[in-house]
Amino acid sequence: MANVREMVNVHLPVVLKVINSAALVAIALSSLCAAESLKEMAGQGAAPAEIIETD
Repeated sequence: MANVREMVNVHLPVVLKVINSAALVAIALSSLCAAESLKEMAGQGAAPAEIIETD
């Protein structure tokens, strides 16, 4: 039976690739959410009622 160090050396590249892929997916999803938020903020060009009303 292989010792722990050999098992880690065999599986470490695969584990790191999975973590890297998951991180890239998380970054892509967060950038999509950020883009949607920016679109919403840019679309709200109308001023609030307190600013428009001048008595």
